Order: sequence, then structure tokens, then C-alpha cells
Amino acid sequence: MAETLRSSGRVSIAVALSRVLGLVREQVFAAMFGASMAADAYAVAFRIPNLLRDLFAEGALSSAFVPTFAKARTEEDQEAAYQLGHFIFTGLLLVTGLLTALGVVFADELVAAIANGFEGNSEKAQLATQLTQIMMPLLSIISLSAVWMGMLNAQSSFMAPAYAPAMFNVASIAVGGTLLVLGLGVQEAIFWWAVGTVMAGVVQATFQLPALRRLGYRPRLRLRGFFRSPRVRKVLTLMAPAIVGLAAVQINVFVNTRFAASLPDDGPIAQLSYAFRVFYLPIGVFSVAVATVTTTRVSEDAARKDFAALTSSAGEGLSAVWMLMSASAVGLFILAEPVVQLLFERGAFEHQATIETAAVLRSYTLGLLPYGLVKVLAPVFYSIDRPRIPLIASVSAVVVNITFNALTYEQLGAPGIALGTTLGVLVNVLVLRVGFARVIGHIENPRRLREFAALVLANAIMGGAVWGTWWGVERLVEGMAWGGSLVRGLALLAACALGFVLFVAVARLLRYPGAELLANLPKKILGRLGLRRG
Repeated sequence: MAETLRSSGRVSIAVALSRVLGLVREQVFAAMFGASMAADAYAVAFRIPNLLRDLFAEGALSSAFVPTFAKARTEEDQEAAYQLGHFIFTGLLLVTGLLTALGVVFADELVAAIANGFEGNSEKAQLATQLTQIMMPLLSIISLSAVWMGMLNAQSSFMAPAYAPAMFNVASIAVGGTLLVLGLGVQEAIFWWAVGTVMAGVVQATFQLPALRRLGYRPRLRLRGFFRSPRVRKVLTLMAPAIVGLAAVQINVFVNTRFAASLPDDGPIAQLSYAFRVFYLPIGVFSVAVATVTTTRVSEDAARKDFAALTSSAGEGLSAVWMLMSASAVGLFILAEPVVQLLFERGAFEHQATIETAAVLRSYTLGLLPYGLVKVLAPVFYSIDRPRIPLIASVSAVVVNITFNALTYEQLGAPGIALGTTLGVLVNVLVLRVGFARVIGHIENPRRLREFAALVLANAIMGGAVWGTWWGVERLVEGMAWGGSLVRGLALLAACALGFVLFVAVARLLRYPGAELLANLPKKILGRLGLRRG
């Protein structure tokens, strides 16, 4: 547990920077476009290459490629692993290039399918089509970035992949700042924002190349021997069920987007997008970092056929996620509205949009812990060549999600759509846990009940203190003629700090594993930023 948190802590600092910059990017976007027609159109257009990227690159390929690459290094040598990297690089470039071309040609049909034609709003549909054509090359760019990210992570080189998304956000923020200075109209600005998104993808991909060069890798196009390579066949074999499983997830996103687009007012798609960005912050900072380290370790354990070590590594990752994500979920649920208000309420993003987006965020937040657990559990099955279990879990989640949303989206609106996602991911993690127990074995932990009680108590005390603090602040600023926003912002930071201190204090007192390291995290962050004395 301690070693997992130490390794993931270094990644978390880098990922935290990326997520904070991602929120700044969303703040700039929200100030320019709010929850408007342009924001909805962009959200749909950006989602189309993202759906395909998740399906073929960051999802299925990463799950299949990283353990196979690690096994090649363990069983043969680095040159054999890089040979596999060349094959995958070339094949992915060809496949995603073809998909990009098809996406540009059939953008109109894609928008009509994914957004249900925006219920006859031809202006919004046409804008989404044009933005889709601009951003389709992002599929190839970020897919290649995902391959390089997997190669670095498989060699325990975590920092460049962790910082690469931050570079995407830096480039996007620079574009947004330029557009604000130029004062362009909404229509022209959204087109240039789309162009900037593609260029930001180029920055993200190329940022990782120096780290790969230091490890001896040079990107090469290589197809000769592609279909004869047993390791390529292994990647493709593992990818097949993963693609089916992820296709089910993308169908889930696809159907939810149609549900949101079918709602009568402008804004539901944008609200879901803004809320998911905030929801994903603790996942990106904590769960992805823990999962990255855990996946590398279980892949190495599986390559050595050391299943006792594999179970231990997975157990440490799950325990860390329980601690980090339960606290994040409680805090974010209580502070949903002030968080959305602080982050987005300015310019075109009005207070009513804050209230509606906060309601969506609370529905998402209920799924924080299971979502984080899935991030750790699913890759374990790919490392032991059992990809059907994540497939069954994904399909089960999609069935639950779509059924719930089909029955309730008209009554519950965007918050109900987010709640359907939460119910789906809960089913996903339950199936994975049952599969883990049956295929790999039980994770032995004689202190499980005691640790669970410690988390319940720590979260209850933290939640009560955070709620009480914010309730008091709201009463304080009610009669203030000016300065209320500043007081709210400072109070939000104070409430988060108080919640963190109380949660860690209780967890340490009750000896939850990893609480001591979590207590030292602020000091380590300050030290890395050069702010610690001595």
C-alpha cells in the first residue's frame, strides 16, 4: 500500500496539474460560450473523435498493448518490445487515418446519429457537422499519443505521460486567451477553438517523444511481418473483446447524448460535459495515477506468473482508491454548487446554469468510488489474458444505464442521465469483483471491516465539518453588498482544507493503511514546487 501510494503520488502531482489546467480550459470555454447552442454543438463534435479514440486507442489498445509490451520486455528484450511498438504505431496510424477520412466525409450523418439531429434544430446540427470535420484528425493524433503513453508507462516512466495532457490544456488555454483578446463573435470563435483543439493534440503527442528517445525508441513505420508477429496477434486477440466491451460503453455514451439532445432546451449536453469535467478531476488525480502504477505492477507480476504478488498489488491499489475516492465523493457532493459556481459562473455562464450543472454533478459524484475501482480492476484481467470478464462487466453496465435512462430521461432530465451512468458503473465494478474472486482469488485482508468503519467515520466527520462551514458562509454573505464572491472562494478553499485535515486525522488515528503518506502529501507537493524551507 505504501509503495503504491508513493509511486502514484508522483504521478498524481503531474496529473493534478493537468486536471487543474483542464478546469481552467473549461472555465475559458464556459466564459466564452456558456451553456449555449455553440457549446452543445462543440460538445457533440468533440465527442465523435473521442468516442472512436476511446474505442480503438486509449481504451482497447492500451488495455491490450501495455501487458503485451511488458511481457515482451520481460521474456525477450527491449528491442523486441520496440519492434512491437513499431507495428502497433503503423497499424494504428493506418486504421485511424481511414476512420478520420470517413468521419470527415460522413460528418453530417454522424451528427444526425449521435445527436438525433438536435430535434430538428438545423442550425445547431450544421454547426456540429462543421466542427466535427475540423476535429476528426484529433482521432489519429491522440491515438498515437496513447501508444507512446503506454510504452512509457510499461517501462515505469510515468512522468512524461502524466504531464502530456497538461500540455494539451496549456495549448488550449493559449488559444482561448487569444480568442478572448481578439473579441471574435461566437460563431467565428467556436471554429477557431476547434482548430486550436487539434493543434493542442499535436502538442500533447509530441511532448512524449523526448522521453521515448532517451529510452532508445525512435518512431518507425513498419508493416513487414506485422501479421506474422505472435505478439501483434496477442494484442489483437486481447483487443477484440475489449473493443466489444468498449463499444458497449460508447453505445452508452451515444445513447445518452441522444437522450440529452432530445431534451427541449439548449444546454443539457454542455451541462453534462461541464459536470463530467469536474467529476473526472479526482478520478484523474487519484484513480488514474493509482491505476497506472497498479497496471504496470500486475502486468509484471503476471509475466512472472506470481499470482500472489498480483493479488497483493491489486489489493493495495483498491485500498488506496477506497481512501482517496470516498473522501472526494463526499466532499464534492456537498460542495457541488459552490464548486461549479467558482469554476464556471462568469460571462455567458449564468447562475441558473450553475444550479443545473451542480445537480448533474451530484448525480455523477455518486459514481466516483465505483468508477475509480473499475480503473484499477479492469486492467488486471487483461494482464492474465481474461478479457471476457471486463467485457461482461461493460455490457451489463450499459444495459442498466440505457434501461434506466430510457425510462426516466424525460422526467429527470440531465441529472437523471448522469445518475444512469452512476448505476451502470456500480454494476460494472460488482461484476469485476465477482470475476476477480472466482478467477484470481480473494484479496485477503483481516482488517477489512475495521478499515471500512474507519473510512465511514472519517468521511462522516469530514462531511459534517464541510457542510457546517459552507452553511455558515452562506449565512454570512447573504447581506453583503460586495465581496461575496471573494468570500465564497476563500471559504471554499478553507472548507476543502479543513475537510482534508479532519479526514486524514481520523484515518491516521484509526490506522487506515496509507493515511500517514496522505498526511504528508501537502508537504511533498510544496517541496516539489520549491516552496518548502530548507
